[in-house]
Amino acid sequence: RPIYLPAPSVDSFLKDISSSLAPVTRNSHNGKTIHLRPHNATIFINDNHTRSFLSIPISEESSRWMKRLLLPPIDSAMLRFGQKTYYDEGIMHVSIASVKGNMIPIILKKRRNGDLKQRTSEIKSKFNSIPLFQIQGCNQLADETRNNIPESIPIRFDRIQCDFGKVKNMVLPL
Repeated sequence: RPIYLPAPSVDSFLKDISSSLAPVTRNSHNGKTIHLRPHNATIFINDNHTRSFLSIPISEESSRWMKRLLLPPIDSAMLRFGQKTYYDEGIMHVSIASVKGNMIPIILKKRRNGDLKQRTSEIKSKFNSIPLFQIQGCNQLADETRNNIPESIPIRFDRIQCDFGKVKNMVLPL
């Protein structure tokens, strides 16, 4: 989720984030491995319904680590600068692709073979996410695709990066 700060606050925000994350970065030697669950791939839309994202949720164990160690210092810094915290009750995930617009009504319409009984405006306000794969047994091709996807994909990350447009960035090694 993007955040917006007045230009004079960016340097102090980056310094605050850096010092808040120091205990985490100091104790994470050579990075951290998290596990993705591709069977649970999800289409999300942003808060303004202007972008759609293909995302892969993080495993429960990896999610607990992030919520316990990584997010509290970030959330504290966000609150100190009058910003909303991340993932109040959201699903921890990695976004792997995005596209302009709300794709959920289009996907749901295609899944219903073009028989869209609800108005598009009702669908837009009703759903903020949908699973990428339909329920097991609904579609043979989808079932075959899902069966060829690994249960878990380990990824290793070795830094946290904050970018403020093309003007400022900060990299914190893990």
